Amino acid sequence: SISVQGKYENQSKAEKVQITHGYSKDHRPDLKQVVLSLVVNGPSNIPLWMEPLSGNSSDQKSFHQTIENVNKFKQQLNIEKNFKWIADSALYTKEHLLKENDYLWLTRVPERIQDAKFLTEEPKEALSWTEHEGGYSTVELCSIYGGIKQRWLLVQSDQAYKRKKNTLLRKLDTQEKQLKKSLWHLSNEKFSCALDAEAALAKLSKKNPCFTVKHTVHTIERYAQKGRPSKDQKKEVVGYQIKGVLSRNETHIAKILCRKGRFILATNDLDYTQYPPAKLLEEYKQQQNVEGGFRFLKDPWFMVDSVFLKSPKRIEALMMVMTLCLLVYNIAQYNLREKLRKTNDTLPNQIKKKVQNPTMRWIFQIMEGISVVRIYDSATNTLKTYITNLTDLRKKIIQLFGRAACRIYGLIHENEPQVLGM
Repeated sequence: SISVQGKYENQSKAEKVQITHGYSKDHRPDLKQVVLSLVVNGPSNIPLWMEPLSGNSSDQKSFHQTIENVNKFKQQLNIEKNFKWIADSALYTKEHLLKENDYLWLTRVPERIQDAKFLTEEPKEALSWTEHEGGYSTVELCSIYGGIKQRWLLVQSDQAYKRKKNTLLRKLDTQEKQLKKSLWHLSNEKFSCALDAEAALAKLSKKNPCFTVKHTVHTIERYAQKGRPSKDQKKEVVGYQIKGVLSRNETHIAKILCRKGRFILATNDLDYTQYPPAKLLEEYKQQQNVEGGFRFLKDPWFMVDSVFLKSPKRIEALMMVMTLCLLVYNIAQYNLREKLRKTNDTLPNQIKKKVQNPTMRWIFQIMEGISVVRIYDSATNTLKTYITNLTDLRKKIIQLFGRAACRIYGLIHENEPQVLGM
């Protein structure tokens, strides 16, 4: 979603894209927005398809419409090769994906599904896990959810589990301190009856399911009149107080910890030989490449994190230009990384570590400061051009991009047969 400035009140209902309020990932619900649907493919993550959508469009509907549009476009180009569609859990719906099921797909199963929730809460020792590289473990299962035969792959990441476990424990420590304060204040309140005291504690406990409170209800007794009571005078019950001891609900916490670092993948590709669990997991992880493209497009360095355009058509055109920029960016980044890999060479990253996978954004920052200086020589009546601030690192980067780049930066001339330093 891309937030836009302006009211956009005079939009025609006939227009496909409506600039309107919707779920804002920019955390700007006060602004109207448009949505960019993007499809990428291949190791360089080339954008194959972009489509502007209305600001209130739902992924659960738009994903399937995008797939249908791309498949129609394929037919126009006479492309017979089938695509395998990889997306997040919004793709997994009974109404669309499992109802049609006419293409190969790989997606994440939403945890709101009861079977998925049960699996993610299952103790680790109760399942037969297969270890993979990178700290991943998997359990392969069969499912006929939605009436479609499919493969489910329960995945656990050790790194994600440790990270999320530490986050949860820190959160529990904070909640425990706050809950002790709330329980102390509650114990000092006076209630008109025991049921009111129990209800107040139940309300507090409901908000904090990771904790349990063992409690007792005490009566508050006082004499009806002030002063020294007589021998036969008895105290009267004037209210009720609740006293409790706080402890952690270890059973509930254990279920939450089981879910940490776990997720379930589903696919209708039933070829276990050609599509083993390791490849299934690897391909799903590549789905993050789309998110990388969105991060590039919405980065403040890209200068379009805020859009100020009058016409919805101009906004759609801008989104197309943004996608073309992403295409160039991704191809340049892929070519650079491939060149470094093939030559077994490296470039320094932001912390001076030698790497073979630098981002183009970092390369752009390295190249900032290069200038073109032109000096007129009156004696010879010629204009000489010089490229300044070409350090050894910048020359190396230019050479990695090939002959054309070297020629632009003056590292070689037309009559030179080879690129310097290659």
